[in-house]
Amino acid sequence: MDHPNSLLQTIKIPYYANLRCASLGLDSLDHCFDKKRYATYPDSINYVFNEIGYRHTTINHYRGNEILAIGDSFTLGLGVNHSDCWSYRLENMLDYPVLNFSLNGASNDWMARKIKDLLKIFKPRCVIVHYSFSHRRESPMLDWHDDERTQCDPLYSSEENFKNWRTNFDMINSYGVPVVHSFISNWHDQSVDYDQFPGSVVPPVAKQDLARDGFHYGAKTHQHLADRFYHTVTNLLGS
Repeated sequence: MDHPNSLLQTIKIPYYANLRCASLGLDSLDHCFDKKRYATYPDSINYVFNEIGYRHTTINHYRGNEILAIGDSFTLGLGVNHSDCWSYRLENMLDYPVLNFSLNGASNDWMARKIKDLLKIFKPRCVIVHYSFSHRRESPMLDWHDDERTQCDPLYSSEENFKNWRTNFDMINSYGVPVVHSFISNWHDQSVDYDQFPGSVVPPVAKQDLARDGFHYGAKTHQHLADRFYHTVTNLLGS
C-alpha cells in the first residue's frame, strides 16, 4: 500500500506506538478483577503495538483493501494474546487480512470518528464495529490524544446514552461502506430489540470464558465471535 504518511499520523495513538509490554490496563495485578486468577493464569500475555499504536501488523504490510475491525479493549484483546483475538482468528478463517484498529477504553463516539478517518486511507471490503458501553463519551478536548479523551463515568440518562449510540450507528452507516455492527456484553443498561436496526447486526454474545484479568473475553469467547463474524461477513460480501 502506498500509504500517505500524513494521513497515517491522523490515526496514530502516540502512547501505544511501538509499545511492548506484558500487562496493560485492567490486565495487570494492580487493576484486575481477580488477583488470584491473574497470578495463577497459565499463559503469559504479550502486547505488541505497531508504529501507529495498534495491535496488528506493521504499517509496511498495509494493502488498503483489508477488512477493518474497530472497538474497545474487548476487541483489542485485553487479557489474551493477539493470536486469540477474534480479529486474528477471523483473518485466518477468511484467509483475508483483518486489521484491528481498537483502543483500550474507546467510546462509541471515538469509533464513529475513527472510522471516518480510516476511510480516508483505506477502501476496506467491510468494517466490523464492536460497540462499547453506551455511557462512554469522547471529550471534546481536540488537543488531547485519543487515549486521553474517553469519559468513562456515566454522565447521562439511559435514554440519552442510547440516543448518542444511535447517532454514531447512523453516522457509520452513512459512510458508504459495508458494515457489520456488533456489541460487547452488557453494553447498554436496558433491553434492546436488535431486529429494529437496518443492515448487518450481530447481537451481544454471552461470555463463554474470561481473560486473565477476569473481566474481558477469554479465548473461547473470541473464537465464538469469530465464528459469528465469519458467517455474517461471508453473507454480507457474498463470498
